[in-house]
Amino acid sequence: MEKEFWRAYKTKGLVVLGVALWAEGDPLKMARMFAQKTKITYTVAYDPKQESKVAEDYQVEGLPTNVVIGRDGKIRYWRWGFDAKSLKQAVEAALKEPAPKQVKKGK
Repeated sequence: MEKEFWRAYKTKGLVVLGVALWAEGDPLKMARMFAQKTKITYTVAYDPKQESKVAEDYQVEGLPTNVVIGRDGKIRYWRWGFDAKSLKQAVEAALKEPAPKQVKKGK
C-alpha cells in the first residue's frame, strides 16, 4: 500500500488512512510496531476502546479490507483481501472525479 498507492498518488489528492482493529493487548503499541516494521508513512488510526465502530460502519469482516471513497464522500470500492490491480483502478478512477465545489459562507 505504501509504495503502490500512497507514494505514487499522494500528490494527486489521495489520502490513505489505516485503521488498527482487533489488536490483542495494546492496540496503539501494535499499530506503532506494524507501522515501524512495514515502514509506512500514512496515518494509522486506532480505537483505544476497541469498539470497532469503523469496522461496523464499513462492514469489515476480515483484514485487510480496502475501501476507496470518492471526492464526494461516497464509497467507490469495497473489497476484503488485497487485489492490487482492482484497487489501483478504483483509486485512479476516484482521483479523476472532479473536486466538489466549495460553498462560500454567507452567500
